[in-house]
Amino acid sequence: MNKLPATLRPLLALLALSASSGCLDLDGFVHNPVHCTTVGAETCEEKADTPFDQICVPCAEDYDWTRDYPWLEGTLDEVVVAVRPVSTTVESGRLSSDDGEAQLDYYFVPSHGEDSALAQTTVIYNHGNYAGIEHYQPRVRFLHEAGYNVLVWDYRGYGKSQPETAPSPEQFLSDARQMRGHANTLVPDSGKIIVYANSLGGVPAVEMALSESPCALMLEAPFTSMSRVSGSNSATSFPESFFSQNHFDNVSKLEGYAGATLIMMGELDNKFPISDMEAIYDAVTGEKQLWIVPDARHGISNVGVPEAGLGPYFETMQSFLVDKAPACLTP
Repeated sequence: MNKLPATLRPLLALLALSASSGCLDLDGFVHNPVHCTTVGAETCEEKADTPFDQICVPCAEDYDWTRDYPWLEGTLDEVVVAVRPVSTTVESGRLSSDDGEAQLDYYFVPSHGEDSALAQTTVIYNHGNYAGIEHYQPRVRFLHEAGYNVLVWDYRGYGKSQPETAPSPEQFLSDARQMRGHANTLVPDSGKIIVYANSLGGVPAVEMALSESPCALMLEAPFTSMSRVSGSNSATSFPESFFSQNHFDNVSKLEGYAGATLIMMGELDNKFPISDMEAIYDAVTGEKQLWIVPDARHGISNVGVPEAGLGPYFETMQSFLVDKAPACLTP
């Protein structure tokens, strides 16, 4: 799940009652991680009735990339009848941060190679704000099934990345730029990198895209700005400058962005309104597409864009690349 952290919601309510002049910076409050050192009954056994939300892997154990999930009804449609386990050749690594204070955990999942047009194409997956990589393994499986190489990484304080505390806004953006550069050393073709965002992942994804242009930017229900998120998750309505130093104002940061951009969200998304996605769509100037998925929500443990049907999900991404970002594909 990707939701406004409980630590921020009461703070926003308090600010609504006692707003005063001046400038705050609440960007660092957006994080809702589960670190591997905190895995236990509360994160695993007590969530047995919601298996997609279980976080059960401690620091010393490897992730199981062959796990069998209780796929949601409608996910495996007539186009896709199974989601294969990812290759046993998954490469793991640790990237030391530029400030010397973090070790960022990442995994490179190679393409199965059956679709020659995608075998050289890599998706950098920037996940949402809940837990860490373990929670998003089904999404990696989906992209692997489609034929992409996938690079997924954990932010500071998430999963197995160190330290155990979440990053400051400056660290979050710096780490994103560094991971973007490091990706070029891991992938089969650095000219065929798609930067993908899920929810909070919109923050590092946009930073990646602006630091080094990808062949395409794919944004699934992405974070837009602190003021927009606060307004859609509470009764408050303040200007961006009241909450933030504009580290995460993706609408403003994407103004004039000329890269190919696919924006996706569920029609029933309960975190971000459709108007937020329309604001991003209006901001970018390059080839672009907005896809609103009927009856879909925010995703993973409920029905999000991929869970609503992998067939349309794969087909939409593929047609977008063919029509608007052909440099991502191998002829």
